[in-house]
Amino acid sequence: MNNAKDAGRLIVRGAQATAAGFAGRLAARLLFLFVAGRLFGKEAFGAYALAVAAVELAVSVGSLGMKKVIFQLLDGPRGGRPRSHILLDAALLVTLASLIIAGGMAAVASLFPLSSEGGAAFAVAVLAPMTAGQSLLDLFLAATRWKHAIRFEVVARSLVEPYALLIGATAAWAFGLHGTGLLIGYWCGTLAALAYAIAGAHRTFGGFGIGSWRPRKTTLIPALHLAGANTATDLLNALYTRVDLWIVGLLLGPGHAGVYGMAKQISVPIRQVRQSFDGLLIPLVARTLSTRGSKGSGEALASATRLILVIQLPIIVALFAAGRPLLGLIGTGFEAAYWPMLALAAAEAIQAAFSIGDLVFVYLRPKLGLWLTLVSIAIGIAAALLLVPPLGITGAALSVLAAYAVRAAMRSVVLRSRFHLDVPHTHHAGPFVAAALGLAAAFAVGLTPLRLRLPLDPLPLIAGLGLYGLALAAWLSLRGQSLSLRGFTAEAESAAE
Repeated sequence: MNNAKDAGRLIVRGAQATAAGFAGRLAARLLFLFVAGRLFGKEAFGAYALAVAAVELAVSVGSLGMKKVIFQLLDGPRGGRPRSHILLDAALLVTLASLIIAGGMAAVASLFPLSSEGGAAFAVAVLAPMTAGQSLLDLFLAATRWKHAIRFEVVARSLVEPYALLIGATAAWAFGLHGTGLLIGYWCGTLAALAYAIAGAHRTFGGFGIGSWRPRKTTLIPALHLAGANTATDLLNALYTRVDLWIVGLLLGPGHAGVYGMAKQISVPIRQVRQSFDGLLIPLVARTLSTRGSKGSGEALASATRLILVIQLPIIVALFAAGRPLLGLIGTGFEAAYWPMLALAAAEAIQAAFSIGDLVFVYLRPKLGLWLTLVSIAIGIAAALLLVPPLGITGAALSVLAAYAVRAAMRSVVLRSRFHLDVPHTHHAGPFVAAALGLAAAFAVGLTPLRLRLPLDPLPLIAGLGLYGLALAAWLSLRGQSLSLRGFTAEAESAAE
């Protein structure tokens, strides 16, 4: 049996399972953004966005890197203990760490005036306990992925969490809780998804055996040791993706943060394309590195990057063609998010597709990945402080694009020089050329007098996506290439549920 083909099929099957819920998640996100924009306004949404960014940063520490480390713990020596007890040991560590961090967040927030329900400090104080909820959600979903039961993550992240958030926020507004409705929705989404994830892990592991479980230092101490460098990397990555929003909030206020937060939210689906592959991509990259080494893993990483780009880039074409009227429909004042949205979308595509190489650092040299992240954060902060005052939220988005582009270039250089990992860049040329042609077609059709007088004219969108598809197909045919994943190593018996 061809191990490389098996691994490629396994990743694609996992991605297809996640993609099955992607449309539902995207629909829920758009509905939530309409609710947030139309019902609550940009000021309340800005406070909510800043608070969620603070919680997500706290989760990067409170989770102790367990969404990666749990794979090593479950695969490692168990001393005769059931794997479900190792999972419970990890959950105990995550709960304690998350609650300590949440307490610190609430204490810091209390130093600011909390009387206003629309303020960012109040929002942080209300959402702080959800640091534990989100950290445990990451852990239990990672555990189900270890069993290759991808459906639990699909349902939790694509259906349960976003729709519970939407329903909770809408119901709160209907009951007159206009100042806290978005925060209540976040609680609803997190707790509903966590309950489903725990139930999924319980089923996948055949029960937890809580009655016989006792925490063991033989698991707790190695878990903390493994968590060190990876937690620091997760923290910096979380800071890396959110510091721009805080700079906007600090320099321009919560109203501008709300508009900028909307731009970030609309660009998130590009990141989620990559996340749809992570459920099986991460463990299979680890297995490929362990069996072939970094020098023999270049083709695998390049083929995965190419496939992700092929899916991401038409989303950018669609946002270019239809983004401005879409923002106008969301609410008054959000049209200003158009150009920041496009810059952020390009940045997300670069980071999501090319950051597959970061997995090499995670498994081989965590501290080296940490230094690359530090350098790119410094570049992003410096660029933001220079560009935000004259350019506003567009400057913030351009600072993110610059930081992500520089990080991608540095990553490529380090992978080649330190790990001898040669990633063929010819794999990526076709998707980028096809996307450029699609953008040109959408722009040209948008300038013609044939445009339909509709709130959302479909002609530029159809032209842009149509030419993108044709150009990509032509490139694949001329190069004799396909979009199949190659170069991965998998165990023959692995299968995605």
